[in-house]
Amino acid sequence: MSDTTSTAGPSAAGPSAAPAGAGPAQASADRAVAELDSTIAGIEHRLAAWAADAGAALAAMSGKVTGTAVDKLIRPVVEDLVQLPDGYAAGAGFIANAGLLGPERSYIAWWQGPDLEPVDALANFSPNSISRYVKAEWFRIPVETGQAHVTGPYVDFLCSDEYVLTFTHPVFTHPDGPVAGIVGIDVTVQRLERGAMPALRRIGDRATLVHADGRAVASAASDIDAGDLTAPDEPCRHYPVGRTFTVWSDATGL
Repeated sequence: MSDTTSTAGPSAAGPSAAPAGAGPAQASADRAVAELDSTIAGIEHRLAAWAADAGAALAAMSGKVTGTAVDKLIRPVVEDLVQLPDGYAAGAGFIANAGLLGPERSYIAWWQGPDLEPVDALANFSPNSISRYVKAEWFRIPVETGQAHVTGPYVDFLCSDEYVLTFTHPVFTHPDGPVAGIVGIDVTVQRLERGAMPALRRIGDRATLVHADGRAVASAASDIDAGDLTAPDEPCRHYPVGRTFTVWSDATGL
């Protein structure tokens, strides 16, 4: 993605208005939002830096890019991500766009879990491997727009069979060139919810972290589950988190 995945978190824009008392409770809520923003923005910034590094390394390769070279470039980064003790990555990797390794060819270098289990490696032997990914939201949108994207929450049948968010970022080998591929990180909703819940409860009994379409990722409300469509129960505070997420201090299920 050609943008820099900048964040418009609470420190930059502040919460949108809704009447609520100022004072210690609001200060605690603001700190909790800052923690959530730091977590989400941290994933986004790590992915953006990885995309830039991968693009530069691919551009520097002499001769034809090979699957072996891609594996050697991507696997060490994935290993660091999935084995980080307090990290959020359940899996990560790179998928080449058509043209990088050959016409109508893709290449997947993606591993899952601390044991680094390869994902869909058999697709690399298919002459039409690109067709497996072109329609997937997490691949298609970054390739078409050249911008970072988050898909989900959704059930990841390809990799983990868990409820996940997939953060993806396009990789460019030249600033004005086509998208060479995407790098991505799978984050399980369970792991993100576990990390986010203490902060959400400090914001409010019905505080809910939602994606851009209003789908809940995690909620302090017992009747709102991950993946549920929600709406803010106005008046409430709206806190931007990362690039595409919002925390509503008071949410209702639809």
